[in-house]
Amino acid sequence: MVSSSELSSALAGGADTIVARATPAGRGALALIRVSGPQAAVCASLLCPEVTFDAAWRATLVDLHAASGEVLDRGIVMTFPGPRSYTGEDMFEVTVHGSPYLTAAVIEAIIAAGARPAGAGEFTRRAVANGKLDLVQAEAIADMVAADTEWQHRNARLQLAGYLSRRFAELRASLVAALAAVEASLDYEAQGIEVAQTEIAKHLDACRRQLTTLLGTARAGTRIRDGLRVVILGRPNAGKSTLFNMLCGMERAIVSPQPGTTRDLIEADLEVAGVRMTLQDTAGLRTGGGDVESEGHRRARAAAAAADVAIVLWPYGDGRGAPQVDEGPAVIQVRSKADLAGNRSVEDGWLRLSCHSGEGLEALRSELERAALGEIPDLGGAVAIARRHLRALTAAAAEVEGCNPACAETSAEGLRWALRSVDLLIGEIAPEEVLDEVFSAFCIGK
Repeated sequence: MVSSSELSSALAGGADTIVARATPAGRGALALIRVSGPQAAVCASLLCPEVTFDAAWRATLVDLHAASGEVLDRGIVMTFPGPRSYTGEDMFEVTVHGSPYLTAAVIEAIIAAGARPAGAGEFTRRAVANGKLDLVQAEAIADMVAADTEWQHRNARLQLAGYLSRRFAELRASLVAALAAVEASLDYEAQGIEVAQTEIAKHLDACRRQLTTLLGTARAGTRIRDGLRVVILGRPNAGKSTLFNMLCGMERAIVSPQPGTTRDLIEADLEVAGVRMTLQDTAGLRTGGGDVESEGHRRARAAAAAADVAIVLWPYGDGRGAPQVDEGPAVIQVRSKADLAGNRSVEDGWLRLSCHSGEGLEALRSELERAALGEIPDLGGAVAIARRHLRALTAAAAEVEGCNPACAETSAEGLRWALRSVDLLIGEIAPEEVLDEVFSAFCIGK
């Protein structure tokens, strides 16, 4: 955990008491308002005199008063004395009816009592400063709020529980042990005693293995964070738009027997096996067709180059060879319009598909699931999902890779820089720009 002594007093909150709405803006059944800081008890006593911090962690139904004394609403107030609170400070939360006017009026009353509006992520930032969370867990809170797929939620939950923090802590301990071995060898060398380099090499190898494993989760992290891009390719009238609509579960693309109906990219977001998938329908691949259609072909090729997976359709009845796809994405090969093919067998490596009868649709969905989950193994915990994690681990790995047991002085320097990268990662040291990066994505009430 990160102690407030290791961070700036400004991060820890100082003398400020902050207030913000913790539920989304707009009209709703209820709204939650959160207050934290050294003057939280004073603010509560002015807003709702019946509530005291002596009755901690208890929900109380009380009248809420404006600065003028007027009753604004009858709401529920719950107090959380520090350090046993989310932020580690005195806190209370107010639940009111979800009128935008009423919510603003209650917040104004709390500001009149001595609070100020909170900044983005300031409640969680104070939780980090007061040792309630580390930076990696704080990032997980933002990921939990933003999660819209099963895997995003699962990874955020494990990261918040500390799985990833523990792996980073184990890496840090290994780097410290390696640095201690190197510095001990330098001390002995100064006394004319030769130290076996095998012990240093053993420590360095352990650090390299841990870094390789953690960096190996980065591709899975990218898949969880960004999802899978899938493009449907084929000649005109291969059934691309029909398949697109079937996978979407709705009529998104125009289907017509006239070739060249689709001229531009059409996108839809789906969830496949708990992973977000961006599906793209494209213009049919053929020569000619005019300037507009040619631009559609160019965009289709560009989409394929940027995709993770390409579904290539080759309809039965098309006497030409199979459409060719440039190197780049993984390819799922599909013989479409199978309802027109009777009992004809399918070529090796191709799936039979009929969007008319539904034949082969489940097999195609299984292939998409395999593609979605292929880079997300069961890692036994959270993966390094944030770009900040990847930068820090890559920097540490480069430093450790350059360490040579035969060159103790340069190895010691490299290990110190590797340790600094990991300390930045977990928050043992936290420059303001790192904190700003972590908390910039947070909502005001978090």
